[in-house]
Amino acid sequence: MFWLSWILYYSIVATMSAGEQASIIRIFFYNLTVVAQSTPLDMGFCYFVIYFLLPRFLFKGRYITMLLLWLLASFVWMAGFEANSYYIVPYISKWYGFPLPMHPKRFSSIVYEMFNLFSQLNMEGCVAASIKLGKLWYVKEQEVDLLRQENEKAKIHDEEGLMQPAFLADLLARLQTLADTAPLIAAGTIKHLRNLFTYMLYENAQTKASLKKELQLVEEYIQLERMMAAHEPITIHLNNKTDANGETIAPSIILPFIENAFRQVYIQPLPERRVDIQIKLQQSVLSIRICWNKPIDTSTLAQGRNIIMQNIARRLQLIYPQSHELKTYVEVEQVRVELSINLKKAINQ
Repeated sequence: MFWLSWILYYSIVATMSAGEQASIIRIFFYNLTVVAQSTPLDMGFCYFVIYFLLPRFLFKGRYITMLLLWLLASFVWMAGFEANSYYIVPYISKWYGFPLPMHPKRFSSIVYEMFNLFSQLNMEGCVAASIKLGKLWYVKEQEVDLLRQENEKAKIHDEEGLMQPAFLADLLARLQTLADTAPLIAAGTIKHLRNLFTYMLYENAQTKASLKKELQLVEEYIQLERMMAAHEPITIHLNNKTDANGETIAPSIILPFIENAFRQVYIQPLPERRVDIQIKLQQSVLSIRICWNKPIDTSTLAQGRNIIMQNIARRLQLIYPQSHELKTYVEVEQVRVELSINLKKAINQ
């Protein structure tokens, strides 16, 4: 719709400034043809700016490189427009019975024409970039409101200090869908679901849990995710390098933390999904690093910062107030969350 409006606007403007050398309808259709056949060049430049330059350079802070590529692309597209005016537009003029367009021969006229073309082309690129950035700003504002609402809901559970088993509802909803499409696979998930339900019902209220048991449940959960995603394009990688004998941790931190990555990646419109999990334990310091991919041109404000992560952060502040570190890094193509906990410095140790 935008590009149709673009074509009509420039066709009408060119028609109104054409004079009375022919009928207005004939002039309008001539200009409509000329503008329509050159619009793919405009589209190509605008999409180059918003889908290549912005995500790969502007959003990564590579401003000088983006500026140089923008200028280079401007000259390339200017050459394309000049070739179009020399080799295609004359045929259209001849077909409509209009005289061939005159091209400037004086050097000053050529420079003036090139400057006008350069200005118009870059104006189009700036407008496209402004629309794209404005759309992202609007999405961020919507996400700010959503985060405020979730923050208010999360405050209700602050005094309890317990994590709510929110992921069970997500799992059951996906399991219901799986039962309709692949009942044999759904039946195979019962054992893993039973272990997870038992954990949430009986272990969640304890002040401490075996780290070894927690990591075993993580592997059960990952296996459950792999089974439920058997017909979906998702790559799941788990690297667990821990010797957790004798170590303890507050329950309902690791599992919701890992589940959040799957919850985030499944709500994104992605052709292929990827979740990478690294778990290490060194001198009683547990380190977990989770990465999941996301669309390039989506807003990045709410990635990894939802009610689950807020609850985890509050629980960590209650139990490991000076001995944990939780960081979220939002990149162009992925979100990376890193958690580090000194297990020996819990307040309930």
